[in-house]
Amino acid sequence: MRKSLLVLLLACVFTLVNAVAAFAYNPGQRTIQLLGSTLNSDKQPVHLVVTQKIDMAEILTPEAYNKLSTAQKVRYSRTEYNEANGIYAERNTRIDGEGKIISDTNTFVKGGYWYTIDFVNKTYDRLPELPGMSKPFAETLISWFSVRPEAGVDAVTGYEYDKMTKGSNSLYFYYEKGTANWKGYEVNYLPAFKVEEVSNVVNAETAFALPPADYKQKANEGMRNYANRLMGGSKKK
Repeated sequence: MRKSLLVLLLACVFTLVNAVAAFAYNPGQRTIQLLGSTLNSDKQPVHLVVTQKIDMAEILTPEAYNKLSTAQKVRYSRTEYNEANGIYAERNTRIDGEGKIISDTNTFVKGGYWYTIDFVNKTYDRLPELPGMSKPFAETLISWFSVRPEAGVDAVTGYEYDKMTKGSNSLYFYYEKGTANWKGYEVNYLPAFKVEEVSNVVNAETAFALPPADYKQKANEGMRNYANRLMGGSKKK
């Protein structure tokens, strides 16, 4: 995690100490502690698993929804973050409404290369490392703290939340009432992510494993397009 995040965390903590709170925790206090300690892979390894359910009934009209197959009506995603010794791996698994794995990929930078491994198609792609290719989970949230956090209670779940705002969008971190027990997070235009696992134990042998010998290298267009954007940004600087 870079110094910019640490400076931000210290500034927020100073603000929170001087705030008047209506809850057991000041607005943003739990999230600052979470990002600066529990999810700070500069201090210890970070293992995080979150899941998300996308119900098409909440997106489509009833007529359009009824035309979908059982497999298409619901999508589940599982994202596993493993961070240790400067390596940040993100494994994304997508499952359809019938339980079939649609996609399963792991991406990380190791040994000077950026890897994306496709476990469904048994392929991989790798590119020379570029700055910004891989970041720890906590660092990706820096830009959300430009405005002072707010606190509240979710009417449906009863969870308390810290709310961060960026432009017209909001990010919510949910906690069990009166505790620092992190339950999940949500961006206002996406379904909520539920926290399934969080610990400081990372199995580096599996989390950062290179592609198996029988996997074939195949160009990953999304990966290469992102690399091209990074290279374009570097040239402008």
